[in-house]
Amino acid sequence: MALSQDMDVLLLKLPWQILHIGDCRFFAKVSFTDSSYCFLLSDLSSVWCEEAAADVIQERSKELNKRLTAPISSFLSHLSHFIRPLLDSIEKTPHSLSCSRAPDRLLLHVKSRLSGLPFYWDFHCREADIRTVCRHFLQPLISMSKALDAQCQELCTLLRRKDEEIQDYQEGGAVLSRDRLRTETFDDHAFYKTFISKNIPEQRGPSALSDRLQQLYRDVVVIQEQQETTAAGDGVRPLTEQSHDGDGHVSAAPDPSTDQQGVDDGATQKPSQVPLDDVLSLTQHPPIVISKAKKRKAKGLFT
Repeated sequence: MALSQDMDVLLLKLPWQILHIGDCRFFAKVSFTDSSYCFLLSDLSSVWCEEAAADVIQERSKELNKRLTAPISSFLSHLSHFIRPLLDSIEKTPHSLSCSRAPDRLLLHVKSRLSGLPFYWDFHCREADIRTVCRHFLQPLISMSKALDAQCQELCTLLRRKDEEIQDYQEGGAVLSRDRLRTETFDDHAFYKTFISKNIPEQRGPSALSDRLQQLYRDVVVIQEQQETTAAGDGVRPLTEQSHDGDGHVSAAPDPSTDQQGVDDGATQKPSQVPLDDVLSLTQHPPIVISKAKKRKAKGLFT
């Protein structure tokens, strides 16, 4: 199932939140308007979504609530007030919300009361298409991972420079006034191994994102939208546009920049230069030359 363009843009700006339904935990995005709603759910093994307009809501409300007559906006307002407090809630989800799974869909069942009468609702979430999964999960998470890795590399570089600074002070005769402030020389390889073995918990399902990660997700999405807008303004064809030859093979659209470069006949094309920051991993850094300072008199910097 694919989302409409307007709802896709609206959901993309929302952070992923945790929704507990019984013993199951889901990443969830939900949006309610006066005449429609959209639900996006994932348990890290599948992604489901439902987008319902006014006609679908009207027909389903007649099937589930034959004794209840109310405007569509009232139904949606009630569902919004019912669902939103459950997002990122540490309290146990009430029994009035349950779910059942089928091979190609996920059903969410709501039981509550509206204007003193029983109110029932079913969210019919079907498997999302690959574009929705990539746009809301894969692309932002890859960008977040690259940003966090770059930040980690910069922090590691800063720690090594701090160690060089401390070494320079010590060679100049400075001493610590408090021994408890002494630290070991930072070793990024040992730190990485310790972090992996001790500090990464076993992931058995979705877990709540910290406020910092949610803000990072928002920032990444904003940059992603700006890049897409710029690419559209420059007339760049999206990656999904592919051409098919007569044999049924799929080929990507040609890059117009290659036609402007003008490669000489018989000349060997030079390989593209990959930035060093994209090649280096967390535990791989360019060597740093440490120049040993000459002995100097103590200046009392640490006293």
